[in-house]
Amino acid sequence: MASRPFARIRRICNYFFMAFLILLGGLLFNLDRLDSVGIRLLQVQRFLPRSVRSFLPGGSAAEGKAQPREILEGKIIQVYDGDTATLLTPEGDTKYKIRFYGIDAPEAAQQGGDASRDALADMILGRNVRVEVANTDQYGRAVGKVYVDGKFVNFEMVKLGHAWHYVAYARDEPEFALAELAARRARLGLWNAQNPTPPWEYRKTHK
Repeated sequence: MASRPFARIRRICNYFFMAFLILLGGLLFNLDRLDSVGIRLLQVQRFLPRSVRSFLPGGSAAEGKAQPREILEGKIIQVYDGDTATLLTPEGDTKYKIRFYGIDAPEAAQQGGDASRDALADMILGRNVRVEVANTDQYGRAVGKVYVDGKFVNFEMVKLGHAWHYVAYARDEPEFALAELAARRARLGLWNAQNPTPPWEYRKTHK
């Protein structure tokens, strides 16, 4: 007789567990449609099981290889630092690593690295962008000019003091040079620090 209450409790627990699995499956199946949730989870994906990571935005997308002068359009699902992000095509089947043309932002470990990344994320994370591909770099990334709602994001990062004009790779870009000069004079962003180290010099000593 005493076993009946325990059997009833066991059945109830089983029902709740089955309901939980159904809800979890529904969440995972639709996670790539829950834009803000899926994109935020990408920031901690290394802590998630592989079975869950496959449901995140871009989790099953193939790595695309862009061509010079190609136009890419899609949603930014990850921002790595102040000059690198991942774009997912509207179909969700291809993703591209984007390196922002003409600028160089502080590395993550550098002073100003977090602020630069956060500034870029505020502008483009979870938003639809247009990328005019200039070329590809040695890592296979699409190097391009990025626009969101008509705003030239590369230029804005320099203007706000969150990136350098990358003269070595964009010498003929006077608007970048002028924007950097104005940011320096106004001590915006990274220029609020004394003699910030350019990331290309930082990389030489931190390989």
